[in-house]
Amino acid sequence: MATNIFEKDAIKNVQRYLRQLSFHDDGIIPVPIDGIWADQTRRALIQFQRSQGIPATGTVDNNTWAILKQKYDESVALNSPPLKLDLFPRNIYGLEYEMAAGEIGFLVTAVQYLLGELARLYNFPDYTPSGVYDEATADLVREFQTRNKISATGTVGRETWDAMVAQHNLLLEAEE
Repeated sequence: MATNIFEKDAIKNVQRYLRQLSFHDDGIIPVPIDGIWADQTRRALIQFQRSQGIPATGTVDNNTWAILKQKYDESVALNSPPLKLDLFPRNIYGLEYEMAAGEIGFLVTAVQYLLGELARLYNFPDYTPSGVYDEATADLVREFQTRNKISATGTVGRETWDAMVAQHNLLLEAEE
């Protein structure tokens, strides 16, 4: 009997979920994601069902599907790398955006957050984010720029933002 495209996609989803769970649960064998319901997929599903305390039938009913999807979503959320920060405005009307003293808003908060996180790396002096791009923020930005061989303007443009985000992401990766 031929498998139609919808059945094949459904099987691939089950395999994708089981495969993800197998990375972090030695009790579930890894399966290929090929859309073919073979013995290996059936055995992995039975292992999953047993681990969840549900009837180990080797078939996907509504209850098994709901639990499998929930466990997959939890596994992805728990085991995925951190999202990268890419909030900085791109060219606006052909002009490069620069954040400077006196500005307020979400981007200022993001810059101040990054400076706070990078303080561990750079031993910045005590700094309390204010939500306003004030002189203390500009001073830390200049210090960061100097240490990274970026023109020390005290303003945050694309180059400074990218350097701050890259170093922040390296700190996150080092903590894992």
